[in-house]
Amino acid sequence: MGDLVQRNIFLKLLRDAHPHATVTLVVGESIARAYRTLLTRHGYADHLLVCPDPVHGTGSPQLPPAFLHTLREREFDLCLVDPDSIGLDAAHAHAAGIPHRVALPKGGPGDAFITRPVRLPPPLLGRTDLYEYATGLAGALGLPTPLRAATVVPPFPYTPGADPFPPGDGLRVVIHPGGAPHWNRRWPAERYAELCDRLSAAGARVALTGSADERGELEALRDTCTPAGERPHVLPFDGLDAQATALASAHLVVGNDSGPAHIAAALRVPTVVIYGPTATEYLWSRIYPLQKGVSLRYPCRTLRRSAHDPEAARCDRGCATAYSPGGGYPRCLTDLDVATVWSIVADRLGIAHEREATQ
Repeated sequence: MGDLVQRNIFLKLLRDAHPHATVTLVVGESIARAYRTLLTRHGYADHLLVCPDPVHGTGSPQLPPAFLHTLREREFDLCLVDPDSIGLDAAHAHAAGIPHRVALPKGGPGDAFITRPVRLPPPLLGRTDLYEYATGLAGALGLPTPLRAATVVPPFPYTPGADPFPPGDGLRVVIHPGGAPHWNRRWPAERYAELCDRLSAAGARVALTGSADERGELEALRDTCTPAGERPHVLPFDGLDAQATALASAHLVVGNDSGPAHIAAALRVPTVVIYGPTATEYLWSRIYPLQKGVSLRYPCRTLRRSAHDPEAARCDRGCATAYSPGGGYPRCLTDLDVATVWSIVADRLGIAHEREATQ
């Protein structure tokens, strides 16, 4: 989900370049099935067009003739190819009769059909980050550059709902201890329980959020806590509008590298994100100015892992990569103690309290 929230960056730039255009987002069947509500109600596209999923292991994927016909019928004027697109590139856009094709050259046969190449600036952090991707795309679309890093991420579109916190005063902290189940990016649940207890002792009010299928784990975490004050509150699972409302009302969001952290960043909420076996923190460090990452930065986090092929995930320390409730956490997360995370959370809460006092 987090990757799709970030695509709002590219869609908003496309809208800025062509404010009167109708924007259609093309996604595969599996993505549409899992995230249709996010894509249709919380993004910057007008329409969703579902494409057959690519068949892996068959060489260069061929666009099904029926879908190619659909693209031709739509008579699109411009195609923006996502840098992580699988199965569709500028060659397919050319075959569909789309005259303007914006894409990042990747060394494949589709590069010959790009009409507006995305030129990336030299990477400031050693590897290209999302600020540089956005800057390159803005240039290809004819927008003025350089971009202001703090304004690259557009606001998260949502409909505010009722305040999900029970009545009361005190600093609000929303914790997201879950994440994608196909691999393990989660800080151990017992560490989150201790963090909740420390927050409660400091007078903060804690709410736990996650997806509907994480409810049992959230309730177990709540029941594990032994706080000095009130127990953490498990937020209702009423969709992304309710979750965004809760995140937007918080003084601080704490969680794993997952979707709610990206939504919080788009809502301009101070956030502490715990990173384990991923090297993705550098990707958005410049465009998420209110986010603070916590990581032990073990060398093995630079290994390439893909949500599209979880079986290929490997750890050179022999750690588990698939998540299972109650165990199998990787070393880069079990070695990260509560005291280290708490020191950063306490500092962030001080900043959040000052922010509240000045509003």
